Amino acid sequence: MKRLMMFAVGVVCASGPWVSSATRSEEVIDEIVAIIDESIILKSDVLQQMAFAALQQDLTREQLAGSQAEEMFRSILDNMIQDELLIAKAKEDSLEVSTEMIEQRVRDQIRQMKDERGAAEFARQLASEDLTEREVRDRLRKRFRKDAFRQMMHARLAQQITLSPKDVSEFRNRYEGSLPPIYGLSHIMVSPQPNESRESEAREKAEAILKRIRNGEDFAELARNHSEDPGSGPRGGDLGFFGRGDMVSEVENVAYALSPGEVSDVLQSEFGFHILKLEEKQGARVRARHILIALHPSEEDAAAAYQKAVKLLERIQAGEDFAELAKTESDHAESARNGGKLGTYSEDQPPPGFVDILPTLALGRVSQPVRTEFGWHLIKIDDDDNTLEEIVRQVKKQEYFERVLAETRQKLYVDVRLQ
Repeated sequence: MKRLMMFAVGVVCASGPWVSSATRSEEVIDEIVAIIDESIILKSDVLQQMAFAALQQDLTREQLAGSQAEEMFRSILDNMIQDELLIAKAKEDSLEVSTEMIEQRVRDQIRQMKDERGAAEFARQLASEDLTEREVRDRLRKRFRKDAFRQMMHARLAQQITLSPKDVSEFRNRYEGSLPPIYGLSHIMVSPQPNESRESEAREKAEAILKRIRNGEDFAELARNHSEDPGSGPRGGDLGFFGRGDMVSEVENVAYALSPGEVSDVLQSEFGFHILKLEEKQGARVRARHILIALHPSEEDAAAAYQKAVKLLERIQAGEDFAELAKTESDHAESARNGGKLGTYSEDQPPPGFVDILPTLALGRVSQPVRTEFGWHLIKIDDDDNTLEEIVRQVKKQEYFERVLAETRQKLYVDVRLQ
């Protein structure tokens, strides 16, 4: 799946399990599903986008079937039509894309693909998809050109959006005491910390397994019997190929330092204790196995984390700044650096794990501790001026985009051919 996901970004046609073999057959004649002025959108174009979207969301054939598949098809088609309208508007406004910039992006992408996989593997993948490098370059060239037009139009239209303090004030007043349809969200996460005895037990177990490996026992068999990683354990600990940034840094750094066939010492990450074995290197990517002995906090550890979250809430209620506490107290390092900010969400795309608590929140309000698989969270609906300005800007930009696209659509021949 990792190979498909990475390769699909660049070039491949739809080939996921949700696409029937008949769809992939060369005997099936493609069909036009939409015409936008001088441009056409083929059914295969939409299926290709569906394949990539499904890979991103890790959807199986069973999950992506019937009405859900039809809904995704229509949604992707609508987005593709919108892209074509934006490009038509860009041409109407005489915007031009640098040919040299596009060619440089194509060269960079091809070089990256070869570096990640190795030249031989890259050629093998092209052959398996019945593609030539020239065809890949042509597809990339078309995609990057569309991307450039889209980005230029977004930038130009965004520059025409004006925002006043009154706009922000009206938004704040409109949603005072309620949850806006678009909102910024911050959190403070308190993770249960295993006590020293549980950590010591886990390390000793990992060290005992490492000793068995050093004495000649099979790494893959030990992984199948003892690894607590439910994903890789049944596969003998095989993590597949991965590149820089794909794994937690502790695992990644050790994997890249090993030679093929070499086994690491026991190392610790946020997930527990690992033993790594490097299988092979391929370009800038490596393939490794690991055995994980997880650190499982006890209910006492979870209770201690809850009590810490309660005390943090009391400090916030007493007047301490949420963002400053997030920077010093949150166990979620990525968001802690930004004062706990997780980003912007909407009614139809809420943050996973927090859906049930959202109806009880409003602008500026902080939740009671909420438990997820990662620990306890204090959740705040952001009401600072910077966040609200960005949200109001998004709303106004979307309204303006829709108006411009509607006007552009009126000027063009648009024919959507869905059965």
